[in-house]
Amino acid sequence: MDAETATKALRLATGSSEIVSAVAPLSGGVSNLTYLLTLDAGARLVMRTPPPGRRSGNAHNMIREARVLEAVHPLFPEAPAIVGYSEDPSATGDQFMIMTQIDGRTLPPGSPFEVSPEQARTLCENFVDGLARLHEAELTDAVQAAFGDPQGFVARQVAGWSRRYEKIGLENPHSGLRDWLSANIPLDPDRASILHNDYKFDNMVLDRDDPTRIIGVLDWELSGFGDAFMDLGNALAYWVEAGDPHALQSFKRGPTDLPGMMTRDEIIDAYCTAREFDRPANMNFYQSMGLFRLAVIALQVHVRVAGGVGKPSPFLDAALALLDRAEDFAGV
Repeated sequence: MDAETATKALRLATGSSEIVSAVAPLSGGVSNLTYLLTLDAGARLVMRTPPPGRRSGNAHNMIREARVLEAVHPLFPEAPAIVGYSEDPSATGDQFMIMTQIDGRTLPPGSPFEVSPEQARTLCENFVDGLARLHEAELTDAVQAAFGDPQGFVARQVAGWSRRYEKIGLENPHSGLRDWLSANIPLDPDRASILHNDYKFDNMVLDRDDPTRIIGVLDWELSGFGDAFMDLGNALAYWVEAGDPHALQSFKRGPTDLPGMMTRDEIIDAYCTAREFDRPANMNFYQSMGLFRLAVIALQVHVRVAGGVGKPSPFLDAALALLDRAEDFAGV
């Protein structure tokens, strides 16, 4: 991406006559291509485009993500504000979206993060508070239009991730786990919620002066509309504690094992307190499903980086450990 291309894209998406003077790739994402655009006037914007190659379904759908952010940002200000988007490929060769930059500190996996135990605890409290506020956000007409019908969301997730698992071709079918998930799908909740579905520290922006304050939540590509406890289960799957096996430690996506950080059980209790809910009797389903989903994601990354399902890699080790833990929650 060069400045001339970015300027054409900005004009196409917004009608603006401003000039992009510099473009820099932003690291951290493994799905879409993200660039920091600096305008002549000094303002900074962020552009996201799909990676080259074929896409399936809603994968890398910039237009859907942009419309989701248009609906969500007024209700949840940590979501980036959309500046413009376009399906016209004449500027970049593909669809793209442009959004405001949230200027703060990001936490790429493995990056140093020094906080006191008291600060770590406060960060966890803010992590839970943000998720609870998102799930309680008003269900406006724009939200309904962006996401569609929430009915059957959990059943679709179970079926979809099971199909993805089968497609990978791992020798162990883990049919007991998948059968248990299919047989224990919860009823649709009385009220659907906006779901981020990838709520973890490396998708967040922290205040540069206060590392306990979350000022941005990024990467809404996987967002959905349905059972809020699915989002909590997905977040817990990423939450690695200090005593977890090495295979899971190697797949850690944030500083969740530092002194003062909440445990997974404490996260559940804090979330239920924030929502004024009792802990669900079927919380094991949501944790098992979150782990199964993350295992499939790890396997997809493994196949891409190792060049085949049967070859060794840390992603395969992590996926197998996640599957084992999912089976523990399922009792199979």
